[in-house]
Amino acid sequence: MAVVFFISRSVRQFVGQALPSMAVLIGLAATTDLRFSTLVSGAIVLSIIGVIASILSYLRFQFCITDNKVLVRSGVIHKEELVVEFNRIQNINIKEPLYMRPFGLVLLSIDTAGSNSKEITLGGIKKPLALRLRATILTQQSPADNDAIQVTEDESGPRLLLTRSWRDIVIYGVTANFLLWIVIAFGALGSSQEYWEDFFLWLSQYINFDGLLVALQGDGNIIFGVLMLVALFIAVLLLLPLISVIGALLRYHDYHLSVEGETYRRNSGLLSRHDESMKQHKIQAVIWKQNFVAGWFKRTNMQLRVASSGTGVESGQLPMGKKSIFMVPVLDSTETIDLTAEFLPGCQPAQVEFSPVDRWRYMKKAFGMGWLPIIVGISALPILLASWKFIFMVPVLLAIAWLIVHQFWKKLGYAIVGEHGFVRSGFIGTQITVFPLFKVQRIDVSQTWFQKRARLAKLSIHLASHSVTLPYIQMEDAAIFRDLALFYVESTDRPWY
Repeated sequence: MAVVFFISRSVRQFVGQALPSMAVLIGLAATTDLRFSTLVSGAIVLSIIGVIASILSYLRFQFCITDNKVLVRSGVIHKEELVVEFNRIQNINIKEPLYMRPFGLVLLSIDTAGSNSKEITLGGIKKPLALRLRATILTQQSPADNDAIQVTEDESGPRLLLTRSWRDIVIYGVTANFLLWIVIAFGALGSSQEYWEDFFLWLSQYINFDGLLVALQGDGNIIFGVLMLVALFIAVLLLLPLISVIGALLRYHDYHLSVEGETYRRNSGLLSRHDESMKQHKIQAVIWKQNFVAGWFKRTNMQLRVASSGTGVESGQLPMGKKSIFMVPVLDSTETIDLTAEFLPGCQPAQVEFSPVDRWRYMKKAFGMGWLPIIVGISALPILLASWKFIFMVPVLLAIAWLIVHQFWKKLGYAIVGEHGFVRSGFIGTQITVFPLFKVQRIDVSQTWFQKRARLAKLSIHLASHSVTLPYIQMEDAAIFRDLALFYVESTDRPWY
């Protein structure tokens, strides 16, 4: 089973890295005389190489658990030794793939704050051993100063915080951003004109399009043809959310969130069960995400962020992929507030009142220096080369751009309630980042000459998970943010990681 795991991981890595090359290869095969047997032979050779490499990877993989460290030795050609201390571990996940369940085997994944590629996965180990290893790590993972965190142990065992029904998971599938990537993928596929021409030429061998067109052009049949096209378009639109819903059910079916002491556990999954664990003091920020679909359902998807590897932190990006993400899906407003207070003790999100950034200067910068030159440049070409009548589209485009910029400004906001900071952003949807001020790693207050005259500033808040930026806020508010963060950082003994 461990060999099967290494094979499946190699396949996923190959598909993820070689997909563009495969697309080019398929395109060459469609436009040249490259034989199908050649492609099959190449696939067989690659499969044999993958199996041999996976077996060697299994034979070279060794791990050891010491008093406070996890030691891993791996690699065939490129050998590597990895040492991870317990207190650097962010999440511990136990996954029961469908193909391992009959043998009582699981995958134990140990997520650290190091590089994204340095996640430790012990594949094909007995479930009792995985549970003992997780209990050992979580027990010895307490902060160095045990008095710094007040943890109330529940002698009755784990306390259930949240469950999600299959209806909730269906809503999450509809509201998940995965749908957007599917639409983008279909759009990229549809933009390949040569591909579609070859496809319809192949299809014409089996379907008489000319006869079908003549039939549709008959009396009244043209209406039927239009209705057929509309029905096909609607079917495609319905299929995309269906794919997202199926993925959500596979990942989050039978969702249970519980807490025992300071340890949160999440259990979910339809075919493969996922059992994920995380300590409360590891949480760097709580993020509320609500796109326009989730807003229509009045639901919020919550993410718990832990220390990331640093990729994208300076630019304010959130880590991509599954690493450093602990998802709590489709919450109503009461659940969102209650769970935020649970994950961040002392937080009072119900009392937050957001302050806006300076409207005039934000709009002036985003519209005047961003959208205006682009619209003028795009409009100049058809006006000069085609007709002066295209000049009438300029005010329409400018009005649309103004509304877009205004919507971005309307979503921007910030607040401080107690010892927690709140930053809001978005366009059609909304994203709110809630974080303890004592976990701020660095805070930057910068001013241009014009901002200094207007007593405005740009505030950049760097957490161990990601960064957030607030442009054109009042200098007094930026100073309050900075001074409070420094005060809590210096005056608390609570661990930030």
